Amino acid sequence: MAYGETITTRENHIRPITQRGIFAGRRGRRIREALQAYLFLLPGVLLLLVFNLFPVGYAFYISLHKWRIQQGDYVGFDNYLRALGRPIDVLWVVGGLVLLAAAWMVWRSVDSEISNRSLLGRGLAALLLITGGLALILGWPHMLANGDKNLFSSLAVTFFYSAGTVPLQIILSFLLANILFQNIWGKAMWRIIYFLPYVTVTVASAAVWRTIFDPKRGFVNVALAALGVAEGSLPQWIFEPTGINVLIGNRLGIDVPAWAGGPSLALIVIILYNVWVYVGYNTVIYMAGLGNVPREMYEAAKIDGASRWDLLRHVTIPLVSPTTYFLVMMGVLGTFRAFNHVYVITAGHTLGFPQGTTMTASILIFKNFWEGHRFGYASAMAFILTGVMLTLTWIQNRVSEGRVFYG
Repeated sequence: MAYGETITTRENHIRPITQRGIFAGRRGRRIREALQAYLFLLPGVLLLLVFNLFPVGYAFYISLHKWRIQQGDYVGFDNYLRALGRPIDVLWVVGGLVLLAAAWMVWRSVDSEISNRSLLGRGLAALLLITGGLALILGWPHMLANGDKNLFSSLAVTFFYSAGTVPLQIILSFLLANILFQNIWGKAMWRIIYFLPYVTVTVASAAVWRTIFDPKRGFVNVALAALGVAEGSLPQWIFEPTGINVLIGNRLGIDVPAWAGGPSLALIVIILYNVWVYVGYNTVIYMAGLGNVPREMYEAAKIDGASRWDLLRHVTIPLVSPTTYFLVMMGVLGTFRAFNHVYVITAGHTLGFPQGTTMTASILIFKNFWEGHRFGYASAMAFILTGVMLTLTWIQNRVSEGRVFYG
């Protein structure tokens, strides 16, 4: 008899026949709902496992082997130690970073009021800070000396690339979003124009960018020559390995040391390309954030006598801080994963041309994978880069605490 049917007794009492087993009662209903939910989630979970988690796991498996075209001997973590240095050096550096993070967390948890507990917490934070700093001082130079110098130089180039790209993108896109958010003529057209570089195929736009900055036939140098710049003084752009600070210092007659040279002029060209491409995208995201700012906040601030600068500083910037946080995080991660446009702009030369000054971490991983056929070592370097990116994300999350307003 099916669920919900009834039977009649001789006493004419009608009672329902309840379902028995694991699906009976309130507990059974919860089990049925959970099974239905997992059945709906199953296709997505399978896709995640097949196309995300399995490739990551297999790449980690490759990183534990000496893998050249075919699988070789199992080497454990030798590929990682070959890249980072001796185990003791890695232990010093990782331990120092952990202690610094712990010092910061302890300091943040200490109350501002003066008490025995707060004094103890501050003392513990200071001790952790000193110990972590000493650990880094002891381990970092040896890691640089014993590890893969190409890896550390590529990370330095990537940091330069990220530091030169993300702040400029954020500032320009925020200013453009505020301008285009006003009631100006042709703002729809300007939005499309600024967004076009982002939707253009990367390979095509990067190839055009490379042509524009070609030292001999590029549009930029042709324009500079037309303005009277001597041929011998024309910048070499993507062929120039000298740091931008050194070049500026030479123009001004200032002797800039090599360690303060900054990114090369070739890397500056790539930075400008990345800014040109992503400013439009960031502007659109910022405009969406500006649209969510309540108009009442501006009206109340104006009634209180706030100027336009006060409105920007105390209303607009705090209320679009979630958008800024998102764009900064995606920008940093994007620059650390950048490959296509860097490869195309320097195409026709050795990877990292000129003189390795455009050798970002992604380009170095590709070089070991494609040119050296060192699949195991390239996979290990990819996981090291992933660890660096996760560390930067954690730092950004901690720094943004109390500075991002969601309400």
